[in-house]
Amino acid sequence: MDVLKRIENYGVIPVVKIEKAEQALPLAKALCDGELEAAEITFRTDCAAEAIASIRKAYPDMLLGAGTVTSVQQAKEAVDAGADFIVSPCYVEEVVSYCVDHDICVMPGCATPTEVQIAVAHGLKAVKFFPAEAAGGVAYINSMASVFKGVKFMPTGGVKPGNIRDYLLNPHVIACGGTWIVPSGLLNAGEYDEIRKLARDAVFSVLNFSFAHVGINCDTCREGYENIFRLADTFDLILGNTRSSSYVGHEVEITKQPFKVRGPHGHLGYFTDNLERAIFYLEKKGIEFNYDSVKPYQGKMYVIYLKEFLAGFAIHIEERNDHNPGKWEHREEVKVYAGPEIAEREAKGE
Repeated sequence: MDVLKRIENYGVIPVVKIEKAEQALPLAKALCDGELEAAEITFRTDCAAEAIASIRKAYPDMLLGAGTVTSVQQAKEAVDAGADFIVSPCYVEEVVSYCVDHDICVMPGCATPTEVQIAVAHGLKAVKFFPAEAAGGVAYINSMASVFKGVKFMPTGGVKPGNIRDYLLNPHVIACGGTWIVPSGLLNAGEYDEIRKLARDAVFSVLNFSFAHVGINCDTCREGYENIFRLADTFDLILGNTRSSSYVGHEVEITKQPFKVRGPHGHLGYFTDNLERAIFYLEKKGIEFNYDSVKPYQGKMYVIYLKEFLAGFAIHIEERNDHNPGKWEHREEVKVYAGPEIAEREAKGE
């Protein structure tokens, strides 16, 4: 897997300033324990290369970048130490040229169309957008992306838990620089457990899991409709109809045909902002997916089931509906107070 794809999978890269080399390993452990096995170690201190080297030796699979690289010498030191990619605060011509010539992933800081154009001319597919919030945020990214088709941006500076979703939902953003994940105060105080919690919180900010619905299995179309109408009439709910099942509100799905292959009792659905990222993070934890269950939409998967059942329920994850309007196109959002005669007509194919 290439470096840019790994960066995109993580969605957020902690940006770290290490003051002392002995901080490197406990910091790396805290990030990995928080399930965020990535870091951009800035070259704002003399021990940056040493820190990268020690982390690389102890955690060979960790995604490591070198940040604030402003010279070719620093780039060489970073790569020799084990850095996977180079990041600069601005466009540094000699650094970019060196990295391109040596097939090293580099993301120079670009805050103007001119800088992005120079990066594109060097063949770069992604750049750092810094300082993100001060320079104009998501709106500014959209403006540049409308001109530079296919270029991805990694916003850094002013990105935080309260606005990271605004950036990550933007199709032009590859990932965000997480400057809040490893605060200097916590690092210098040795508060590694707090850093672990911040890393863990960052992961869930990226994935943004939430409950979608519960699916209840029924063996026949008639049984399904009888239960649907009972629930809808009791609580005055809107029905959403599909060929194989119906929704009562948006939280309960009742099938109209057996789906025990999904789970003996039914299934639990969960939303995420990005299904590919969710699969990446969960597979790292050893969770297995049933790829035969993938549902595509416009060439992209938006639903997948886990292999394992929970208390007789299958579990699936899907990207949120507001990103997949087509998911709702086949539903009839109408208030229904009818009886089982509708089930009878459907069973007859009427």
